[in-house]
Amino acid sequence: MTNTEKTRIYRVEAMMHRFFSLYESKNTEFSLVRELLYEDGFEWLSPSGNLVGIQAFENSFNELNKDWGYSHRPFEMTVKLINDKKASLSFNYIYQPVQDGNIVLHAKGHYEIECIDNAEKFPRIQKCDLTLLEMIEVGGFIDMYNMNNALFNDYKLKAEQISKA
Repeated sequence: MTNTEKTRIYRVEAMMHRFFSLYESKNTEFSLVRELLYEDGFEWLSPSGNLVGIQAFENSFNELNKDWGYSHRPFEMTVKLINDKKASLSFNYIYQPVQDGNIVLHAKGHYEIECIDNAEKFPRIQKCDLTLLEMIEVGGFIDMYNMNNALFNDYKLKAEQISKA
């Protein structure tokens, strides 16, 4: 694997952990999310409904209860480089929203993401296909913000270091 390929893989992983940490930090600035979404043909397909276009995704984002806590625990993450500008990201995850200290839902799911990397600040999600695998019970709420934020910074730093080598 070349350094360019390694850099691209780390950039995709960094983008995804940043995406999760934005939700987990109770972020209210959609502009921070928007810079991770590809303008042309954006699609978000999920069990709770399909969203086509960034405006539809923004409307959904603005409807989230920002007083709730959210936790996204990705695992088994695989990045495939499709061509010089496109990559796919596949992983399983555990999702937990919490309201007033009570877990509202435990779910295990799967993400299939196509992203475009035009050497901007971050790769951008063009299509996300989210599948619910099963409802689960995993104990108490696990706040993943610090972990996702640390992984974002780690992958970002690795990408920067390799690209300078």
